[in-house]
Amino acid sequence: MLKNRNLNILPIILLLIFLSLACNKTAPEKVEIPNQPTTNVPNETKTYDTKVKVKTSDEKDVVEVKIDANDTKIEYGNKIVRGETKGDKRKYMLEGGSQIAEVKVKDADGFKVRTNDGKLLWKVKIDADKIKISDNEENQNAFEIKKKDDGAKIERNETKLGEVKFYKDRQKVKVKDATDQELFDSNTDKYSVAYGVLGLSEIPEDLRFIIFAELLARNL
Repeated sequence: MLKNRNLNILPIILLLIFLSLACNKTAPEKVEIPNQPTTNVPNETKTYDTKVKVKTSDEKDVVEVKIDANDTKIEYGNKIVRGETKGDKRKYMLEGGSQIAEVKVKDADGFKVRTNDGKLLWKVKIDADKIKISDNEENQNAFEIKKKDDGAKIERNETKLGEVKFYKDRQKVKVKDATDQELFDSNTDKYSVAYGVLGLSEIPEDLRFIIFAELLARNL
């Protein structure tokens, strides 16, 4: 009889042991995930006041410039350069990289393209009838973009380097070399002598496009 009684209570004992173990089991520790640093991703839905796209004569993309009151975006090759206005300067940064150059935005008679530690790269002097671009403070041996009603002449030391032609009936701008061969064109109604900068191959590409963008931003 005693043996049968022990057998009857065995399941109850096993159930109590199971419940005890279940109650004592600790919940998994909650792991706190620290706040991840946010990546400053530019807002690609941003609208710009000015958009200019330049191609070669055989329809290959050269550069696209987008401008609003404070910011500039320059796309060329596989690169994107953004110009952000901070105080009286616009700082040009290679996306995913470092600062390329900076420009004072409030200079009325021109501007200087400098490194971030202040070294002069290119000086741009703006006159009523022409723009001078040189790599020195004295504007020696400067490139000149001389304004015309239908475009501009590109010269250096009175030697023709090329020209800019406006075709307002077709809303087109073309840049030609000294032999009248077409280098670049743009379907646009923004008739700017700034396009002359694109013909100055002696200026490094990234700085050439920054100068181009700055002149467009000044409506020249």
